[in-house]
Amino acid sequence: MERAAFWRESERTGKLPLKTKIIYALGEMPGSHMNSAIGTLLALYYNQILGVPASIIAIAMGLALFLDSVSDPVVGTYSDNLKSNLGRRHPLMYAAALPLGIFMALLFSPPAGLGEEALVAWLTTFLILARLTFTLFSVPWSAMTSELSDSYSERSVVVSWRQIVGHSLGALYGFLIFTFVFSESDAFPQGQLNPENYALFAPLLGTLITTWCLITTHFTRDQIQYSYQRTDSQSFGLLVLLTSLRSALTNRNFALLLCGSLIVFGVFGVLGFFDMYVNTYFWELKAKDFGIIALFVWIGPLIAVLLVMNFQAHFEKHHGLVFALAGGMIMSMVGVTARLSGLFPEYESPFFLPAITCIATINFFFTALTAIMFISMIADLVDDQELKTGQRQEGVFAAGVAFSTKAVGSLGVIVGGFLLEFFIQFPAGQGQTEISEEVLFRLAITDAIVVNSLLLIPAFLISKYTLTRHNFAAVQAALEKRRESLLGP
Repeated sequence: MERAAFWRESERTGKLPLKTKIIYALGEMPGSHMNSAIGTLLALYYNQILGVPASIIAIAMGLALFLDSVSDPVVGTYSDNLKSNLGRRHPLMYAAALPLGIFMALLFSPPAGLGEEALVAWLTTFLILARLTFTLFSVPWSAMTSELSDSYSERSVVVSWRQIVGHSLGALYGFLIFTFVFSESDAFPQGQLNPENYALFAPLLGTLITTWCLITTHFTRDQIQYSYQRTDSQSFGLLVLLTSLRSALTNRNFALLLCGSLIVFGVFGVLGFFDMYVNTYFWELKAKDFGIIALFVWIGPLIAVLLVMNFQAHFEKHHGLVFALAGGMIMSMVGVTARLSGLFPEYESPFFLPAITCIATINFFFTALTAIMFISMIADLVDDQELKTGQRQEGVFAAGVAFSTKAVGSLGVIVGGFLLEFFIQFPAGQGQTEISEEVLFRLAITDAIVVNSLLLIPAFLISKYTLTRHNFAAVQAALEKRRESLLGP
């Protein structure tokens, strides 16, 4: 009788150990550090400190993100079909660790004296290299989520630990970075605008990213025995890639999630480009304020994790995702609307920092809940796909979402840069210069109201998702019966 296409060396008994969940969750940190650096500091550094126009920075960031998106399905398909003594995921994760840290360090340390064209070339080159290398780590690492457990509920717990470890360590990192690395001075009361602070930040960022990559990769090797491996040999090529992608797109629920994520990450691309401008100039936050906020925002993800762990049996994952998207949209509007209407405390008020910290914490709650629901839903669809097609496509599913979200996210970044320069008319290279009230008003309205309201569209699409807890149990039962039949007595 024909053998199953995928097998694993050992069957797991009992739940996944807590130690393994935490070590695996540490793989969130390279992306957390990289996205924090690129999303909050990169445009500010090259635009406000080095004087590169925002539209040019946006094009460079968008190009890097688009090229990165093209690499995702390639890496995902290659990883799914890889056969090695270290399984399908770990060889690629090891290979990415050191170069990723080096490229991120170089991105924030261009040589002194470069002209505008040379700065753009430096930014584009090392941003592309960093993003491509991160894909080599992140796609295989993300694919491991569905391999660590077959349980509908425990997969959400695995993702929950990813969120709590990522957000709590990310909060500690943010506090330390903005308190000690981007500390204020008489010349630069907002330390994120001091060019000298980036000399320490760049090598520290690279070292941390490489370290986290190596820790999570090395100390999850004991899980390789429980991961599915191919029983046949399949050479990787264009036909394999296209066939895998076409197969994934035939899954209706995957297509719904994919379409929803396209819009979500397009919106996030625009909002992410605005974030540091809004925080620095609209809210007038100093580096020490970022540090204090970072000390508390991890409470939001913790509440999200506890909610999922204790109450998941009472709601479906796609309902939780719709709630998270709608809630995040509303909370992002609240603070800006209150400040524009004069209801929000002024910066000098003792209530200002607690109020904005509270809003940020609630936003982080919705962000974490969105990630938990979304990632665990993708993991569930891997089993649904195996039942329908006979193929396990953890890497392709992870990469397909990453490809689409990065591709449209790159467009969002470009749109954000052009909006900033030509619609909002934000001046470049101003440093400590006052920004007019009219410019700040356009920035706030565009960020919080116009762009943010588009999140209603993916919330509606995901409400049509049909893989419920009951349906998933039937999928698992059918898969178990098929595997027993294929393996024979």
